Parts: sequence; C-alpha cells; structure tokens
Amino acid sequence: MKIGKSLKKVRERKEYSQENIANIIHVSKQLVSHLENDRRSMTEDLAKQSVSVLSDAQYGFEVARETAEGYIAPLIMSGEAIEWHRLALQHVFVNQVTETIERFEKFSLVQPPEFVGDKELEGVRERAKELLDIQMIVDSFLTCLEQEYNISVQECMDSRLQTWKKKGWIN
Repeated sequence: MKIGKSLKKVRERKEYSQENIANIIHVSKQLVSHLENDRRSMTEDLAKQSVSVLSDAQYGFEVARETAEGYIAPLIMSGEAIEWHRLALQHVFVNQVTETIERFEKFSLVQPPEFVGDKELEGVRERAKELLDIQMIVDSFLTCLEQEYNISVQECMDSRLQTWKKKGWIN
C-alpha cells in the first residue's frame, strides 16, 4: 500500500529521523526512504505494526482509509471550510451532531426495509450520509485532540474496550 506521505508526516510530527522510524518499525533506513517516496509499497503487516508502535491517530486513520477505502472517511485537514483547531472542530462537531439528531428524531425507521418506497429509501440514504459526516468530524476531532493535548487515542480506545464489553456492545 502507498502510504509514504503519511509515514513522512508522522515522522515529522514526532520529530523523528528516518533512522529513528527504521529502528521503531524494525526495517532499514533505506526502506523508510523508499516508503516515504512511494518507491516501495508497505506490506499490510508492516502497516499494522507501524500503526501500533507509532501510536498516532492521524497516521492510523490514514492507513485505515488506505486499506478500507470506502469505509473510512478522510480527515478534515485540507479543506477550507473548517480550521484545524480544537475549538473550530468542537463547534462543528456539536452543531453537526445536534442537527443530525434533530433530523433523526423527525425520521422513522419503523417501516421494515422490504416495505419502504423510493422516498423512504432516499431518506435512509440521507441519514447514512449524515452519519458519515459525523464519523469524519469525530475522527478529525480525536486526531486534533491527540495532537494538541499530547494524549493517545490508541490508549483511550484500549481503555474503552472493557467498558463496551461490560455494556454488551461488543464481545
């Protein structure tokens, strides 16, 4: 997979040299250079290992998007409509979630899928798109919080797994 730009960005964010990254992910400095310049593709195993050991949400989401494109939303990093700052992202998050909740409260999913018409099906598609908007905002907000407050989203995720299991949300 071609994630060289993402690898280079995480290296620069963490102020690591290519040699540091090579030691951390157990490859040669030359391979790191080749990966960063997209002269070599990263294997899935190496990508998974690098996400785990680098513990960087932006990098993790970018690698996830590369491997599961179509299911992972991009981060809000390059658009002009939203500033990359915790306060701006918090504002967008609160507004988008509030608006989406209001639309969901006015929309009914009571009708079984096999009995919905085209109009209802379009409404379901619109609600799904709104949920994707929220997914993108949440992932971006988490990434921003990690970078600005020097917390680990990976550690936060690990600590939530037991809570989710206790609630019966996951096995």
